[in-house]
Amino acid sequence: MRLPVKSDLLNFLASKNPRELKRMAALSIFVGITNTLLLGLINKAAQDVSTGGSVTWQFLGYAVLLLLFLFVTKTANKENIESANQLIFKFKIEILRDVFHSNLLKIDKIGRDHIMEVLSRDTQTVSQTIPALVSALQSFATLFFLIIYLAGISAIACIIILLAAVIIFYVGIKEINRLTDQLQQVAIREEEVSTIYGAFLSGYKEIKMHSGRAFDITQELITESRSVTEAKTKLILDITNYFNYLQVLLYLVVGLMVFVVPILSSDFSGHVATATTTALFLASSMTGVINNLPGLSMANVAARTLQDLAQQLASHSTDQVIPGTNDLSNVTSIALEHVRYAHSTSETGQSFVLGPISYTFEKSKVYFIRGNNGSGKTTLMRVLIGLYQSSSGRILINGEAIKEPATQEYRDQFSVVFNDFFLFDRLYGLKNLDPAEIHELLLLFKMNEKVSITNGRFTDLKFSTGQRKRLALIVAILEKKQFIILDEWAADQDPEFRQEFYEIVLPRLRSMGKTVIAITHDDQYYGAADQVIYLASGKHINQ
Repeated sequence: MRLPVKSDLLNFLASKNPRELKRMAALSIFVGITNTLLLGLINKAAQDVSTGGSVTWQFLGYAVLLLLFLFVTKTANKENIESANQLIFKFKIEILRDVFHSNLLKIDKIGRDHIMEVLSRDTQTVSQTIPALVSALQSFATLFFLIIYLAGISAIACIIILLAAVIIFYVGIKEINRLTDQLQQVAIREEEVSTIYGAFLSGYKEIKMHSGRAFDITQELITESRSVTEAKTKLILDITNYFNYLQVLLYLVVGLMVFVVPILSSDFSGHVATATTTALFLASSMTGVINNLPGLSMANVAARTLQDLAQQLASHSTDQVIPGTNDLSNVTSIALEHVRYAHSTSETGQSFVLGPISYTFEKSKVYFIRGNNGSGKTTLMRVLIGLYQSSSGRILINGEAIKEPATQEYRDQFSVVFNDFFLFDRLYGLKNLDPAEIHELLLLFKMNEKVSITNGRFTDLKFSTGQRKRLALIVAILEKKQFIILDEWAADQDPEFRQEFYEIVLPRLRSMGKTVIAITHDDQYYGAADQVIYLASGKHINQ
């Protein structure tokens, strides 16, 4: 559902929860009609009191309307708030799903920090602005019905108010669209400042060790943060002042109606009290709309950012799909057949090309991948495990081509410890673990006196990178996958345990029937592998 109105917030709500938007509209219409009826009863009662008439029925009607108004709005507000929070919850789950079904290149291009910033900042902005949106819609509906009511009192007064409302809303909406673009630019700059904050915290040790670096990054952080803060403050102040001007204009129109219209229309003097009361109600409704516009401007920016992120993540469906086998129950070999992969390495469009490479990895063997930095080792690994889709060629399991892009079933054949690995404190996805096996592995990796696994969770993770890599490899073994992929795993180990890894751990994994594929520079241990693959400038070099 796409609304004809140029409002990213309304279009976001319409696309994600059209039922909620319809409920907001229905509630707004109810509030508008009720407010108009209440005003009508007040004016009627005032007239009757001035002539000495009874106002009993007006009072009863007024009381019934108030109770009905209270009940309906209380119920609707509860539903609106619950629905808004559910909408944001569902949106976050959709983003999580799209991230999972996307690919590594796309996530790297969008940026993990950007995704987190959008999900934390912009979803909160939209969620918090829903009450303001409801209030603005109710004020707008009240304004609409009050203008109709005013038409029955004085045509001239109605025309003046109607023209004023049209001008104010036309100018206001035009301005809000312009300000939304500026707010989005400020939001981008805020995200850049957040990146500097992140670098400050991530590089805390390096900053502490270099006073010049500490001074420079602190100066940059202060300068950029102050600049963004000043720009945002000025923009919000401009927005607030602008809508204050509109509000003053509104009261000027009310003043014209009270002081000028009676001069233009002799019949108006008899209705001036009723028309003035109605005009003040109209002014209050328009003020309600105007006061909510700055907040809605911020929400408009947030909604646009949310929709942009959703569209970026959803565009992965254009990947080419090559049919192949899905029988992965008993994998004895995985082969690369003329596999080639190319990706841009700079903004100038220069590309790194891997391959074409043909190679077969067999069950229960140990393979080392060696080569200089930038030779394509990590790229080859990512193509092999299905994180990158090859530009050409095929991947075969037991001699049969797999589907491409690689399916989750294919990726489930691999346990991987990346060079930039992340170690979860909980063993997600692992059930019915054998305590004896866990103890044996902790003993094998010399971690038994430092940590244990209780209720599927590590008791501690505050260790060196090398020790945390040992725990990551323990998790990989517990996953019971056929293939174990290690990217520079031994590089962070001390010399003593590095030797034990090559001479004790790897033979142990081979005896367990595992296929180990390890990227390594430890040439003194190349003899521990069944085969060594040498890469240079993306090419497989036979030695």
